[in-house]
Parts: sequence; structure tokens; C-alpha cells
Amino acid sequence: MSKRKGKPIERAFLGVFQDVQKKLDFTALPLEELESRFLEVLIQAAISKCIEFNLVVNHKRKQTTAAFFLISNLRSICEDLIYLTYLSRMDEKHAVKLVQLRQLQDLCKGVEVQKHFFERNNPFQPVLGSDAYVKEIKQTIQQYQEDLQNFWRSEGCSRSHGPTIRDMADSVGLTSTYEFIYFSASNFVHFNPHTLLRMGWGEQKGPFVFSVDHMDGYYRSFGSFYGAILFIGFQASFGLNFLKPALDTEIKKLIELIGHVHRWPEIITFEEMNYRPPLYLITHALREVMREEDRTIPYGVILDEVLNLKKLAN
Repeated sequence: MSKRKGKPIERAFLGVFQDVQKKLDFTALPLEELESRFLEVLIQAAISKCIEFNLVVNHKRKQTTAAFFLISNLRSICEDLIYLTYLSRMDEKHAVKLVQLRQLQDLCKGVEVQKHFFERNNPFQPVLGSDAYVKEIKQTIQQYQEDLQNFWRSEGCSRSHGPTIRDMADSVGLTSTYEFIYFSASNFVHFNPHTLLRMGWGEQKGPFVFSVDHMDGYYRSFGSFYGAILFIGFQASFGLNFLKPALDTEIKKLIELIGHVHRWPEIITFEEMNYRPPLYLITHALREVMREEDRTIPYGVILDEVLNLKKLAN
């Protein structure tokens, strides 16, 4: 089997995101405004992360293993989009309290973990986290949890800690985005035997050489394609209020580029299973002809759902 090479389409994606980066400014708000505009700060940070991911994943590199290590970040970008879109449609007071609770829980857990770690491994190194400090954080967490549990009950949510990411995705209309991008990127976050074994390439009967380099073109294409779709989602959900100036031209270019992609990156490929791949240029042309004749043929549901966020945000 041969490696899938990076395609010129990624250079075109890179050009669009370079234009996006030139237009936008993600300078933080003054400190005194941060608390009152907490969600806005988080949204801007998440959009900035998504743009920088797309710049890196589309940039041609000499180090061909880098794309593999980027793919797991698609999960966090996907979760940012789902979570922040969900929060933006909640009552703002409860939305802010929810994210502040998450922040405090993560802070408290981090302080406790590092305190125990350094006590056992390097006790002479000073670290943040006195017992009094942890106790104070925990008291605040308890108060927030009680308030939020009351809120979720008033909303009819059966879970005391609120909806899951899947629940949030369904609620805001990002089901396909969750089911495919979140699922596939999770394969690179958790232990996954298939992901490890696909690193081995060679003759069909072996021996095999293991390296993430073998499928670099695939990993790069996967991050490039679905990273662009997630950015379209961010722009649709938050562009009206948080992205100035408008990015209509750039979004149009991204959608056009997606339409030119002959092969959408799959989770399991023909190549890794030792099957000859189809002639995607022909299947792409056939798809276009069939859709002209029958508009009921499904196509681009995931693209439709991220674009639809714009209607729901207005």
C-alpha cells in the first residue's frame, strides 16, 4: 500500500485561514470587564484556538508526523463549539455560573492532585495549594453546585449535574457533528487498539514497521477538512456578535472548497484494510450529476447543521 499524500486543497484552505487571521483581533478585554462578559471571553478564546488549529494542520511541514498529534485536538474544538453554543442559548446568569463552576472544579482538582504528587515526589519544591486555599474553593463549588442543581431541576433535566455533551449536541442541532467528529477524534484521545495497529505498514504478510508517519496524508486531510467545518460552525453560531469584521467571503470560499473535495476523510479507510480504493474523481462527478437530477439525495448534512446555527443564533 502507498501512503496518501497531502493534496493541494489543503494549501487553498490555508490561504483562507491566513486571510481570516489577518482580519480578526483576539486581544483580551480589560480585566474589569472580564467577569461581566465571561462567555464572550471564552467564545473568543475558542474561536482563536480553532483558527490556529486550521493554520497549523494545513501548513506544509518537513516533520510529517505532526498531523497525527493534532487530530486529538479536534475533539476539544468540537466540544468547545457544542458547549459554548449550548451556553449561549441558556439564561446568561446560569450559563456563567456553570462555566465558573467548571473552572473552579478543574482548579480545585488540579491543586489537590499536584499537592499530593509533590508531597510524594519532590516535597522541597513549593507549589500552589494550601489546605485553607482548597477548603475555600470547595465551599464556593458547593454553593454553585446547589444553585445549578436547582436550575437543572427547574429546566426538567433529570441529571443533577446537567446534560451530557451528547445531550447538548442534540439540543443545539449538532448531532452529526458530535457523532462523527467527536467520535472519530476520541479515537486519538483514548486507548484504541485499531489506532495503534494501523501505524504498522509493510508487506501484507509482514513484518510491519510502526510509525505515525505512514498515514500522515490521511491525518492531515482529516484535520484540514473537519477543522474547516468546525470553524464554519463557530462563525455561524457566534459570527454576528463576536467576529468583526464579517467573514462572509471567507466562509463562502471554505464551502466552495469543501464542495471540490472528491473524498471526505473516513474513520476507517480502504487502504489500511488492504482494499483498493474507488476512483473518487468518478464517484464525485457521479454524485454531482445525480444530485442535479434528484435533490432528495442526501448530501452534506453536517455542513447544513453547522450553517443552520446562524439561523438559531438570530
